[in-house]
Amino acid sequence: MKRLLVAAVAMAALAGGAWADPLGDAKAGLAALNGADYAASIKLFTAAIDSGKLVKGDQELAHLKRGEAYLAASDARAALADANKALDLDPQDKEAMATRDRAQALLTPPPAPPSPEVDKAKADYAAATAQYQAQQQAYQAQKQADADAYAKQMADYKAADAKHQADVAAWEACKADTVKCAPTTGAATGATAPAGTATAQAAPPLAPKPAPAPVKPATQQTAKAAPKPASKPADLPPIAGVGSY
Repeated sequence: MKRLLVAAVAMAALAGGAWADPLGDAKAGLAALNGADYAASIKLFTAAIDSGKLVKGDQELAHLKRGEAYLAASDARAALADANKALDLDPQDKEAMATRDRAQALLTPPPAPPSPEVDKAKADYAAATAQYQAQQQAYQAQKQADADAYAKQMADYKAADAKHQADVAAWEACKADTVKCAPTTGAATGATAPAGTATAQAAPPLAPKPAPAPVKPATQQTAKAAPKPASKPADLPPIAGVGSY
């Protein structure tokens, strides 16, 4: 009796394998999907895929439709996996692209709501940046003014130095030839010597000694540039939403 029961179970197993219909499971899964029975649709498509007997086109369609069933059942992660598998089998399937995009949208956390602290920090940063730019403009203007003033001082110094060199040359020439620098006798003072009076022969005075050389202006000094504003404040971290990782 025991042997007969084992044989019956074996026969039933062999018969079940022979009667398996992956394409029929896929069709039934599609009907369940259209009827909004997503759990049954997922089960039927899984059986068809796991059989390994579907051709490439049917296998791609089974992954696509199972992904849609997962998406309808709010399992975005499984839907994304099936959509990517379908695209691996057919990269041009626009329906699979749409399913993938919808699944990714569900898995992407929503943006963080506006924050008063972040808005204030951004406003403060913008004001500091504007102030820094104004200070930079003032600094550049002062720097140019200092450069112009220094250039004028250098020009005046060079002119004074040239005059001093000319005065020194004239002084040296007078020391070498006192006749050239002798003043006119009597004409310079407007007096004449009395008749019969001996007049001491005085040596003609030399030309005035040249003034000391002009002092060269100091190196140009410019005010330091204004410090840059603090780094731009980062936005608050996004708030995780439904379907987030």
